[in-house]
Parts: sequence; C-alpha cells; structure tokens
Amino acid sequence: MLRDKLSKLDKHFRSPEKKEIEEKAETEYNRYRVAQNLLGGEICDFCGGSFLKIASNFSSEYKHGNLTINQLAEFAPCRNVHFEQFGDQRPIDLEKLLFFDMETTGLGGSGTVPFLIGFGSVVGDSFQVRQYFLPDYPDEAAMLEAIREEINEDTIVVSYNGKSFDMPILVDRMIINRVERNLKYAGHIDLLHSARRLYRRRLRSCTLSNIESNILDFQRYGDVPGELVPAVYFKWLNSMGTELLGQVVEHNLNDIVSLYFLMYHIALTQDKPGDRIIDPDDIYSVAKIYEKRKDHDKVYQILSEGSHIISHKKRYDILFMQSLACKRTGRLDEAVSIWKKITDRSNPQTFVALIELAKYYEHHKKDCLAALESTSKAQTICPARRYDRDEIIRRKARLEKKLAK
Repeated sequence: MLRDKLSKLDKHFRSPEKKEIEEKAETEYNRYRVAQNLLGGEICDFCGGSFLKIASNFSSEYKHGNLTINQLAEFAPCRNVHFEQFGDQRPIDLEKLLFFDMETTGLGGSGTVPFLIGFGSVVGDSFQVRQYFLPDYPDEAAMLEAIREEINEDTIVVSYNGKSFDMPILVDRMIINRVERNLKYAGHIDLLHSARRLYRRRLRSCTLSNIESNILDFQRYGDVPGELVPAVYFKWLNSMGTELLGQVVEHNLNDIVSLYFLMYHIALTQDKPGDRIIDPDDIYSVAKIYEKRKDHDKVYQILSEGSHIISHKKRYDILFMQSLACKRTGRLDEAVSIWKKITDRSNPQTFVALIELAKYYEHHKKDCLAALESTSKAQTICPARRYDRDEIIRRKARLEKKLAK
C-alpha cells in the first residue's frame, strides 16, 4: 500500500525532463513491437542497439518465374567468364556467394542511410534470405555491426548495380559509424553489367523489374516503386505509418531472390543460347560477347544455330557477323555465299559485304576484274565517312593498275 502511494507521488512530482525521457523510451519500445508485429522476424539487441532481423527460407520446390530452385541445381555451375568480359573458366563456389540488396533514404551522399539491408545465400538445397530493418536512426551502428559479420574475406558479393550504388553507401556508413574502415571480401559480381551486355539491345531498359518480367518471367503485384521507398520509411519514422512498409520489405526480398535466378539465366544464355534464345537481338548480343573474346568458333556455332531466326527476321547485320565468323574460321565459301546474299538486296550491310567480296576476289581468287566490279558498286553507295571514301579510291586505283599490267 505504502509502495503504491510513493509510486503515485513520484509520478506526480517527477520532473518534465524525466517524463519526456520515459515517454520517449516507451514510444521507441512500441516502435520495435509495431515493426515486429507487421513484418515478423525477431528484435535483436546487439552492441548497445536494437534492430529487426527477418529470415525467409525458400525450399528447393520454390518457383521464381519459369524455373524452380531444384532446376537450378541441375545446371552446370556458373563461371567467372559468364559475368566478366574476359573472366576465367573456373566454376564459382555457391557457398561463397552472398546476394546483396538494400533500400535507402536517398540516392547517395553522406546523408543517405540504408534502413533495410538484405542478404541471400544458398544453404543446402534451399535459398535463405536475411533482412535487417532499422526502426530508427540511433541504432544504425548496431545494425551495421551485425551486418559486418555477414561478410568475410572469402565472400563473393552478388548485386544489381551494387558496385556503383549499394556497396559504396554501405562502406561509407560503416566508416561514419566507426564500424569498419576497410571492408574486405573476395569479389563482387554486379549482374547489371552482364544483363546489359545480353539484353540491352532488345529491352533498352535493364532495370531489375524489366529483366524480371521479360527474362525471368516473374511478375510482381502490388510492388512499391523504388522512387517511393524513401517516402515510406520517412512516414514510418514520423508517425509509425505502416501502410506500405511490409511491401517495401517484400520488394527487397524479391530483389534478392531474383538475383539468384538471374545469375543462372545469364550463365545458361551464354552456354546454351540455342535452347534459350528466340529473339535475334539476343542472338546478336551473345555472339558479340564471344566475338570480343575472339572465340570465333563459338560465334559461328551460335549464329548457325540461330540462322533460321536471323533469316526469317531479315537481320543482315547478324548475317554479316556470321560471314565474318565463317571467314575467321576458314569457311570462306560459306562466307562468300552470305556476302552475295546480303548484296542481293539493298540494306545497311551491302557496302561492307561488297568490300569483303572485293578482298576475296583480289587476294584469294586473284580475279582483279571481279574485285574491281565489287569495288565500283561499293563506291556508288559509299557512306559519308572520309575514311571509307579514301579507302575505296585507293582500292580502285590499285586494282586498275593491276589490270593495266
């Protein structure tokens, strides 16, 4: 009884400052509980701060678009060469991969704070995602300390535009909060660059959402657009508004799972393009990747497998690439046949095909008259570039001199 009376007196005579501190502490406690009730997961106390950790597990039967996790395990392992222009053929250890994506309060700068950071990894025959949510700014250092334990010197980070955006921001925040000065990891695969090499010619826009719908055949419903994500978090900070917060967490979750499936799509498209590609622009893009590596036999194989698509769509640019692959692999008769096919009709590749025919007749057949005829035709449709005009004049003069002799 006496204790109750003293407690009431204490509340009555308590200083306004003390009351404000206690009310604030109660509000913060409620903030974490509200977040947990909405998003699930567990409230973690770490290094003097608290945050919410949400774990999601996807079994081997989970289907994301047109493939299941089970099916991914049947494919050959991903290799460095799939994601780097001149990478090696070593298979990538799946257990070292850490799929990474985060949601931030802005588009960069020292004031940009990552409030939701997600990591995904292959665990046995399933895929596990761990998301760290920051209910309020004061606990940022604690959350970053926990995240630091996700990354070690053997880790290979996989992201989408993470090299330019996500990772620099994460490193900056770790430095500002005195968590880590030099974050070390084994490598970083940024799938944005690989996706652009393969799909930009056809899709133009290579945002992850566009890649998901057109390449992975994965559709999102009720998704929060990326540009609205900061506003959702600011509303949460201001009034604990929860209307779209769950959708932001789901948005981040889908991003990470998509990275896992996209990684295999990119590898499969390069290894077995004939099985997965039906669009001539994608055929051109894959062939271009191998052409830059000077793997002309692979270019010839890819274009031969897709020749029916190329011919049906009347893609003379791809036909010309195929002719060069034939030339470089010693299939000159096949190359000449393609050059003649190109020159039969007016198209942007007619000029270069006529030049190739002129070279063939002059240097291989020693038929200067046929070479001069091809050169003269090329001169009538010569592009406006000065180099091309000068080269035609030199070639024509040389051939006329040979014939005069």
